[in-house]
Amino acid sequence: MVKGSSRKTRKLELKPPKIHPSDSKDDDTPDTFQSTLKYGAFIDLPLDILCEIFKLLPPLSLLQLARTAKSCRKFLMSRASKSFWTCALSDVEALPPCPDDMSEPHYVHLMFSNDCHDCLRPLSELMEDGDELHLYLEARTQLCRACSLKHFKRWGDLPEGVTLALSEFVLATTNRLTKDELKDSNKYSRHREPQRVLNQRTRFHVKTALALHSEYQKIKGTKAKKAWKDNQRKLWVTKEEHANACKVYFDKAEEIAKVRDGELRVQRIERVREKLMDLGWGEELKFTVGKLPSEVYDWCYSSPAKELTDKEWESVKDQIVSSMERTREARLKIDIRKLLKQRIVTWVKPAYVSFFFSQPPNTLIPTFHEVCLTEAFRTPLCTLPLDQKLSADLFESAIAQLPAFAEEWRNHRIEQVLTLVRNSPTYKATPANDITADAVLPLASTIFKCADCKERLVYPSVLTHQCLFAAISLPKIEDFVYAMPTPTTPREIHIPNVPSIMNDVSLLLFSLNYSMIWKGLGTVKFDDDAHQHALLMLDALDLSRTKTTVDEMEAKQPYVECLCQCFWEPAARKPTAMPTKISTRSGQAPNPTPGESQPALTPRERWAARWLRASLVQNALQNSKVKILFSPRWNKKESRVRLSRQPVSVSCACVPTASGPGISQATFYVTIKLIIRMGSMG
Repeated sequence: MVKGSSRKTRKLELKPPKIHPSDSKDDDTPDTFQSTLKYGAFIDLPLDILCEIFKLLPPLSLLQLARTAKSCRKFLMSRASKSFWTCALSDVEALPPCPDDMSEPHYVHLMFSNDCHDCLRPLSELMEDGDELHLYLEARTQLCRACSLKHFKRWGDLPEGVTLALSEFVLATTNRLTKDELKDSNKYSRHREPQRVLNQRTRFHVKTALALHSEYQKIKGTKAKKAWKDNQRKLWVTKEEHANACKVYFDKAEEIAKVRDGELRVQRIERVREKLMDLGWGEELKFTVGKLPSEVYDWCYSSPAKELTDKEWESVKDQIVSSMERTREARLKIDIRKLLKQRIVTWVKPAYVSFFFSQPPNTLIPTFHEVCLTEAFRTPLCTLPLDQKLSADLFESAIAQLPAFAEEWRNHRIEQVLTLVRNSPTYKATPANDITADAVLPLASTIFKCADCKERLVYPSVLTHQCLFAAISLPKIEDFVYAMPTPTTPREIHIPNVPSIMNDVSLLLFSLNYSMIWKGLGTVKFDDDAHQHALLMLDALDLSRTKTTVDEMEAKQPYVECLCQCFWEPAARKPTAMPTKISTRSGQAPNPTPGESQPALTPRERWAARWLRASLVQNALQNSKVKILFSPRWNKKESRVRLSRQPVSVSCACVPTASGPGISQATFYVTIKLIIRMGSMG
C-alpha cells in the first residue's frame, strides 16, 4: 500500500525503548504513576488532570509527545501508560484493534506516521524527490523505495540459502522499486497488464525469511515440520485478515478526509467572499452570481485544507483584488454595451431604415455597421458621456451626409470589381478608360468565378456573394480595411475602470459584438473561359455581344444546354467512345414488337422516318430566328438542340481537339445537331 498523505513529522533522534509484551499484566496504580513522575520531574500538574489530558490526545499526538523529552518518553512508554494508548486507539473510528504481535506505540507508529521507518525521511521530503512511502502491513513496517530494496530481496539473493518450501509464508511485494521497473510501468499502463503480472511476487521480506528459516531448521521430524507449517498458515491467514481490515480502514479514512477537506475548502471560499464584500466588491459578486475569480479557487484547492487566517488573507489579498478589478471591468463593459446599443437603436437605426427604403430596388447600400462607423455618426454616439441624454439635432448632419457616403461606398466597391476585369487576360489589351462600370459590368458576358465555392457570378450579385463576408464575433478596425472607402481614424476617449476601451472605434465595435464584414474580392476572379462561352451563346442566339445585359438575358430566359466538357469536373473529362456497329444476330434483329396501337417498323421504314424527321428539322431552322454556324464536319458527339413546343433550346460546344476538349484560340466552330420528338413517328 502506498501512502499519499503529506503531513510532516519530526525525525526520531532516540531509538525506541524496549517494549514489554502486550500480554503482561498492567500495573495501573497511582503509586506506579507517582514513582514514574518522581524521576522524570515532568510538570507541576495534578496526576488526575495529566491523565485526563493524555486520554484526550489522538494516537499520533500521543506518539509525538513521547518523542519530545526523555521524561515524557520514559513515562508514556512504560507498561503503566498502556491505558492511554488503548484509549487513544479506541477513539479512532473503524480502526482495527492492535494485533497480538505488536505493542500499542508500535501500532500507532505503523498506522499513523508519515515517514520511512528505516531512514526516517518524512513523506513531504520524499515527494519532493519523486519518491513515495510503501506500507507493508504484514511485515509491520513502512519504507521508501530505497529502503524497500534493502529489506526486500529476490529469492535467489536471500542470504543463508533459505529453502524454497518457505516461500508461501514469507511476505512478498509486487511493487516496482527500481528505475527500470518504474520506467516500464510508465511506458505500459499497469491497468492494461495481465493480472498474473500485477500479482507477481517479485521480492521477499528478508527479516521474515531469515526468522522463519532459522526456526524451521531447529524443527526435527516430518510430523513436527508439517504441524509447524500448518500453524504458520493459520498465522498468515490471521495477518492477512488484519491487513485487509486495515486497508478497509484506510479507504474509509481517505473518503472521510476528502469530505472533511472539501467542507473546509468551502468554508475558506465563503470566508474569502465575506472579505470581498467588506471591501466593497458586492456589485461584482452579484454580477457573477457569487462566483469568484478562478485564481481564488486555484489558491483554495492548492493550499492545505484548513480555516482561513488573517495572515493568509493578507498574503493573497492583492492578487484577489486584482482579479476582482477585471471582473469590475467586465461588468462595466456590459453596462456600456447596453447604453450604446440603446443610442444606436434610438437615433441611427430609424435613419438607416428610412434611407434603405428610399433607394431603388437592387441598389447597393452600406451595411448598418458600416454606417455607424462613419465619423459623422461615431462622434455623437461615442464621444459624449454615456449617461448624457442625446437630442435629434446632434444627428442631423450625419443623416444629411448618408446619401453621399453611400455613393462613395458604392464607387469604392465597383472600382474593386473593375480592377479584376482590367487585370484579366480578356481585357488586358483594352484601355483602362474604356472599361467602365456602365460599359462592361452589366454585360451578360461579364462573368466571375469564386475560388472557394466554384460558383459563377455576375454583377452586381458578385458584391453580395456570401464567401466574401466574414462573421466576426469581436471585430476590430483592421477587419474593415476593404469595407470602408476611406481609412477610419479613431479618437481617444477615457472611460473610468475600463482601460481596454481607449478610443471611440473600439467602443463602437465592442457594442457591435457580431457582424458580417466584407473582406474584399480576394477569392473572386474574372472567368475568361465562361466569358468566351457566353459570347458563343450570344452569337448562337443572335444577340449582341456588347449590348446584351444580364437583365435582358434574365427577361428572355433562353434554354441553353452546353454539352462540351469545358465545365465538367476534371475526373469526368474523358473522350466519348465512338459507337460501333455490332455484327451479331442480336444486333441485326428488328426492334421488339410494341403494343397493338403502333405496329413494328421494318428497317426500310425506319430509314424513311429518319429522312422525314431531318426535313422537318430543316423547315424549323428556316422559320426560326436562331443563327446556326455549322462546322465542316458533322459529329454525332457534339452539341444538340431540342425543338419542341417549349422555347427553342440552343447549346454550343467547343470542337474537341486531339489533346482533349477546349476552346480553339483561332476559330470557334459551333456544331449543332437538331433533334425533334414527333409523337407517334418512331
